[in-house]
Amino acid sequence: MSDDLLIPVDPTALQDWKTLIARAAHADEDAAVRMAVANDVLVLTVAPLHPHGLGDSMPLVLGMRMLRLRSPAMDGLDVVVDARALLDRFARLEAAGDRDEASAADQPVLGIPIPPAEVRAPWAGISPPRGPWEPLGTVSVGSLTGVAEAGIEEVAQGTPEKAGSLAVDSLRKQVWSRTALEVGYTPESSDVEHSQPIPAGAAFGAFVLGFLAGADVAHVLRSGVWTRLSMPGGHVLVR
Repeated sequence: MSDDLLIPVDPTALQDWKTLIARAAHADEDAAVRMAVANDVLVLTVAPLHPHGLGDSMPLVLGMRMLRLRSPAMDGLDVVVDARALLDRFARLEAAGDRDEASAADQPVLGIPIPPAEVRAPWAGISPPRGPWEPLGTVSVGSLTGVAEAGIEEVAQGTPEKAGSLAVDSLRKQVWSRTALEVGYTPESSDVEHSQPIPAGAAFGAFVLGFLAGADVAHVLRSGVWTRLSMPGGHVLVR
């Protein structure tokens, strides 16, 4: 794997990138990150919730954020790396920046090298559709926040300190797979009103990844079996 740097056009985007990875690692201690580059756009994908095999009822919840790179040199890159290995690269970049500042050296190029080892993440082999996406309506950020916080509290209260991992996993699947919100809509081809269920896991993903901050509503879209929540801070896709 190349040691070339992924260099954003806007150096301040590195902090948003780091925050996303840190939040994903906090939600899942074995978190992986898919980094895919198309032309000069880096797409970062994480999975705060995902099934661990066939028959697992946990919904697949993907968090996605895009940032523009300084050049298309890394076009075609598509790797899956350990989130903590990526955070280690950020720590090294910050340490190098502190040394350069202390020595009054020229401003270094702010970019992240790709971790040398890839990891296996079954969810990373599942790519959401690029479109078309049908807009269904909006849900308030307050509603999503309430669903996420209530679910987190339910899991915490329902899993005593000595509860086994199977009991914890079972409760988490029950909480995050159930329908929490619905969006009513009328397709252009019909006068009949329909509703699109939004699982609680989608609210959890948007909440723990920090996508709800600074937004009033999330736009809900659908493509086949996928539902997407879009906010200025990022996108959550669930199926």
